[in-house]
Amino acid sequence: MLYAVLPVLYQDLGLAAIEVGILLSANRWIRLLTNELAHWAATRVSARTLFAGALVLGALTTAVYASTTSFSILLMARISWGLAWSFIRHVGVGTVMANTDDAQAGRTMGWYNGISRAGSVAGLFGGALLVDWLGFHAGVLVLAVLSGLAVPLSFKAVGDTIHSKEGRRSAAPPFLLALGVSLGAVGPGFVMATVGAAIASLLDDSMRTPAATLTGALLAARYLMDSALAPLLGSSFDRYGFARAARIYFAIGGLALGLACLAADVWWFAVAIIVFFTCGTALQTGVAATASRLGSGAYARYVTASDLGSASGPLLGWGVVAVTSDPFHSIAIGGVVFALTTLVVRQPR
Repeated sequence: MLYAVLPVLYQDLGLAAIEVGILLSANRWIRLLTNELAHWAATRVSARTLFAGALVLGALTTAVYASTTSFSILLMARISWGLAWSFIRHVGVGTVMANTDDAQAGRTMGWYNGISRAGSVAGLFGGALLVDWLGFHAGVLVLAVLSGLAVPLSFKAVGDTIHSKEGRRSAAPPFLLALGVSLGAVGPGFVMATVGAAIASLLDDSMRTPAATLTGALLAARYLMDSALAPLLGSSFDRYGFARAARIYFAIGGLALGLACLAADVWWFAVAIIVFFTCGTALQTGVAATASRLGSGAYARYVTASDLGSASGPLLGWGVVAVTSDPFHSIAIGGVVFALTTLVVRQPR
């Protein structure tokens, strides 16, 4: 919800533009530390306790936004949410994979990611509607209450331990970390951060409002695909093997971004970007499932690598735009990175 609302209402809330950027990225930067903390705690403390506590903290951080507009307090709440999300993600994925057959890992992770992304879509649209109807503070308070309703469910969803497969080696292979950085940097960074500017450059000045609408629709399509297609795309890793499926999706995704940069028409550009998003959905599902199968520590280090990419990617993407004044250069670099990533894909042992 914050991604949809803060960029629109930040002046009404007394925030500066740079403060919006800091708030929206702070939760990712802190996860570079808290992902390892989640792994460490999950090997020593009841997973059920950690999960419930993280959900409580998440609801409280949301409630903070309903009570103040102080940037320093909101920043602490955003950092606290990053901590909460590290535990929610780590325990959630660990619980799913600890109770999943290896032969069904990709498909099961697809269902998990798809349901999670359905929540993202609900927050993006439903949260924005609540704020429009009720105002920022009241709308956020409703979301905080809804978040709190998840806490009782956590005691049935998670057991005391999530590491029934901890006999596996828990170190993440270097190639898996490279895949995480690539996925994080290219998708949320080089592409999603600059796709709106690329669409605007394909339209004339009289169509700026349609440009904003098209950008919102295109980004929403990505989350919808995550919900609808993740189980099917994840199962392709089970069927064809990790290395073959990953190389195919990275290659097609890189090619799609290259074609997007050559598109002279906004609709062909949108089709190419949707193809890229489809490949990204498949890769996020399949690679996360593989990392989790290697153990809790491997998964923690993989998601940290992915968070590093997604935290730095938007800065790098807009750095390219600042230097070249052309958002297509950022997208082209993303395509090259995706294509080169095929060279580091390996079959996990």
